[in-house]
Amino acid sequence: MSCCATIYNVILCPQKECGKDGWCVATEQIYKLYSSLTELERRKTWAEVDLGALRRNYCLLRDMVRANDPSARILAVVKAEAYGHGAPECVRALLDEGCDFFAVSCIDEAVAVRVVCDGAHRPADILILGYTQPSLASQLARFNIIQTLLSEDYAVRLDRAADEAGVTLRTHVALDTGMNRIGFAAHSADEMRATTSAILRVSSFRNLSVEGMFTHFARADEAPGSEGEAKTDLQAERYRTVCRMLEEHGLRISFHHACNSAAAMRRPNDYFNGVRIGILLFGARPSDHIAPPLTPVLKLKTVISHLHKLLPGESVSYGGDYVADSERLIATVPIGYADGFLRAYSGAFVSVQTADGPRTAPIIGRICMDQCMLDVTGTGAQSGDVVTFFGNDPKELYAYADRAATIDYECLCLISSRVTRIYIDSTDPNNQVPERSFS
Repeated sequence: MSCCATIYNVILCPQKECGKDGWCVATEQIYKLYSSLTELERRKTWAEVDLGALRRNYCLLRDMVRANDPSARILAVVKAEAYGHGAPECVRALLDEGCDFFAVSCIDEAVAVRVVCDGAHRPADILILGYTQPSLASQLARFNIIQTLLSEDYAVRLDRAADEAGVTLRTHVALDTGMNRIGFAAHSADEMRATTSAILRVSSFRNLSVEGMFTHFARADEAPGSEGEAKTDLQAERYRTVCRMLEEHGLRISFHHACNSAAAMRRPNDYFNGVRIGILLFGARPSDHIAPPLTPVLKLKTVISHLHKLLPGESVSYGGDYVADSERLIATVPIGYADGFLRAYSGAFVSVQTADGPRTAPIIGRICMDQCMLDVTGTGAQSGDVVTFFGNDPKELYAYADRAATIDYECLCLISSRVTRIYIDSTDPNNQVPERSFS
């Protein structure tokens, strides 16, 4: 829901006799005034998403994959609003570069991607990596979506629902080789034999078309030579074993994929028919051990809303964690944990664009729900100056993730819907896509 829609629904007149379902003329005038403002004017915090950077990253990754295996397809993972970047705009940009396979987490995301593809008149495959209620079989068929088969029991229920709806569903089998999340179990020899039999049974279901099979590496992002690498080798071998067992029984599944972003960078021998690339598209790292030469797609920005002097001995924000040892100049900026800007980011550094150029400043004190404070002493900062938290350099996001003891994925996905997304395209001569936001 947009900011203006929220205002429309929650500001009600206390005078019940004025009619209009609780609205009065004054409230309606306030709403009209407020809704006439652009998103960026309402709240000076935004995420600048460079679709040109996304295009370049995709092309670089596509060329890397094709150099190792010219036949491998890229499955662009655009779940969770394209990792917080805004799925519709990102999907359009990827379609323009020839991407024709997308992966998402649920049917809502899949339908949204299909709408974009149809609007662009571009055919594409769309795979749901997670669960969909069998009762939605008709919608899966209607939007030509590929559904993951999580287990034999799930396949039975999905086939029954598809039969009742009079449709045939496209499917990929998920194989659990060590992630222990979803999929047909394939850890031991006994499990592999049982799973082979189960997949053979499922492949004969009248209303399910088994087009592909995949697994997910749990530790492909760990350091070379580590236990994680050995575990990934084991997962890959288990996957190949099931493939061989299926083929020995006469079932040859046409499309296989195992590599996520981390594995795509390191394991070209495991490309099979395609690789699933997500976080790398957006110029972020899959782990501490993989830092590819890609461009950050998103810059998180705000402006200085207030400046004041902090006297020696005075503290900043809740709890008084930061106490000045000398007179300091403090800037307040309108971003906080309700925007997905974690309290753990306190102590991180930002870039303030001053009249004399960019200057670095630390975040001090506890981060509040809607605001946080910076020490801009000696920077020449002024009210209205633009502040960039991360996105100029990949290392900036790394530092935020490390400070919060989390991963780049979480830092990006947590940026909330009230942070307006502004789209530019550095590959476009006009360098600007019409302003949009998503909620």
